Amino acid sequence: MSFGRALVLFGILAIGSIGCGDDTTSTGGGDEGGGATGGQPAQGGSGGSDGSGGSGPVEPACTEPTAVRCEDQVILGMNLQSEPAPGGIETTAEGDGFVSVIDATAGGAFATTPDSYTYGRFTDTGLEKVSISDEDSLTSMDWDIAFRRYVGRINSGNSGPSCVAAARVPGAPMYDELTSVPDDLTFRKDEYFTENCELIPDGTGLEGSPATALSSYWTYPGCVQMTGNVYVVQLASGRHVKLTVTNFYNDESQEQCQTQGTVPMQDTGSANIRIRWAFLP
Repeated sequence: MSFGRALVLFGILAIGSIGCGDDTTSTGGGDEGGGATGGQPAQGGSGGSDGSGGSGPVEPACTEPTAVRCEDQVILGMNLQSEPAPGGIETTAEGDGFVSVIDATAGGAFATTPDSYTYGRFTDTGLEKVSISDEDSLTSMDWDIAFRRYVGRINSGNSGPSCVAAARVPGAPMYDELTSVPDDLTFRKDEYFTENCELIPDGTGLEGSPATALSSYWTYPGCVQMTGNVYVVQLASGRHVKLTVTNFYNDESQEQCQTQGTVPMQDTGSANIRIRWAFLP
């Protein structure tokens, strides 16, 4: 880890991670819009204290951490930081689920040394922030999901030592109509470096833009537009969460982005990621 940090601290790389798709070809990428810019929880990021979710115990998907491959290259290539992000997470109940807003602003769109990702874990009372730095996230099973600007990570593969996996529900499913885990899902971990520790690009052609598991939640017609994709996330506890990302901007700016492909030049509320999510039986 010291090799990667030394390079970062001397400013050799000042790349902000950029999102990508959950499939081989990504629709994510680009700038952020307006034509201008792109208490520790219990071990395991389990999403609930007993992993039962009200439907009986489930088998954990994993209980022990696995070393992150290409750790130095991940720190360097993803511009990971050594201090926790100041941004918080706010969650409100919504029926049987929740709406969570993650402050993923990370110091702004043009920050050459951005804040860390904002890390969270799914619990029965909401998405709780895990106060952890990017570097420490590579050895911690305490978190499930993280965002910085429009990049989303899950705790597995090159992102962390746990086994959180995500699958995009095929077709055009409605979030509210998904009441159980579909049988035909293909789950993937957050693996976006090759065996030779080279970053796997997301297909946008943008330098340093990695192929993570969740980032096809957005596309870029001139702003960060939501695709409406619905995901099922399998946690280390064995429980499953359905989620969809509804906002990168505030409501007014997001609506303009969705309908016109543009956003105002200021006061867009960018990188306050809003997700709807709920545990599945």
